[in-house]
Amino acid sequence: MPGVIDVQGLSFKYTRTLVLDTISFCVQPGDYVGLIGPNGGGKTTLLKLILGLEKGVGKIKLFGVEVSTFKEWWKIGYLAQKSPVSQTRFPVSVEEVVLMGLCYDSVHKEPTVTNLKEVYRALSQTRTRDLARRIFSDLSVGQQQRVLLARALVSKPQLLILDEPSAAMDSASREMFFDLLGELNQKQGVTILLITHDTGEVGKYISKFMYIDKELVFFGDKQAFCQSQKVAEKLGAFAQHTIDHLHNNGHCPLGCQCDNVHGTMGHYAAHGAEAVHGGREASCAEKNRGVGAPVEKTAVSAEAVFPAAGAEAAAPAQSAGHNVPATQLNVENVSPAATTDGGKK
Repeated sequence: MPGVIDVQGLSFKYTRTLVLDTISFCVQPGDYVGLIGPNGGGKTTLLKLILGLEKGVGKIKLFGVEVSTFKEWWKIGYLAQKSPVSQTRFPVSVEEVVLMGLCYDSVHKEPTVTNLKEVYRALSQTRTRDLARRIFSDLSVGQQQRVLLARALVSKPQLLILDEPSAAMDSASREMFFDLLGELNQKQGVTILLITHDTGEVGKYISKFMYIDKELVFFGDKQAFCQSQKVAEKLGAFAQHTIDHLHNNGHCPLGCQCDNVHGTMGHYAAHGAEAVHGGREASCAEKNRGVGAPVEKTAVSAEAVFPAAGAEAAAPAQSAGHNVPATQLNVENVSPAATTDGGKK
């Protein structure tokens, strides 16, 4: 079966500035890929290239077809970082915004009954049906993003591409939005490629990470992400491990191997203040069984816990350690997947 997105040897420049350098990866049907990386690393440019909005050097295939000859755009839903619709006060209704996601043929100049049924199906999916008659610009940011997601879904796409869709949402709206995306992926099999900095919310559902910083630093599953030396060099080992715990509801996908890979740093990231400051200390395996002997509370130097990052990186992490829960992990739930550590081929 061909990949939903197959990229081989992709490079791109703006005039003389290299933005992407020889990137190769393949997104399979049903993947939910969280695309992360620094600002200016080329993430948004990559999405534009995939959608045929920019042209680079290399090959891009969508559903097995070269992007330059791809015609079945109804298979793809796209939610841009900044939608022109959300930046205008034009008095367009929510219903009309979602209708924009449908292509009319040359016979029907007006939306048909079938078109309207599809609109209300998409509105129901995104919990915005009750907003159908409202003026789009009068809605909150969170409501607007869910309506724009309905527009992306109205054609029943098999692939959903989103560029930082939660950038201006409050925490409640973000949680609702990402829960909705997770439902689309898990229950309807929609493949998702998502640029995000909201690692805490989206992480409940994604199946793979992609780290882009002009080159492909990493592409693979959560377990491989946790072990990747290249990711550690980019993020720092503590940030790498903490992000991965957020993506597993507070659990390390390596389970009792956590200490073997990350040592004291990994143990602290995994169990935070409960293990070091909270009066109990145990190995990862013991923590997964809920076992630990009471110990006296003691101060821990930043250099001892974070030998690579030092006190500067350790201070915020220590103060936030109590937010990382430590509960039982079923390691068997971690599915092995093919990974690419390093993008040049």
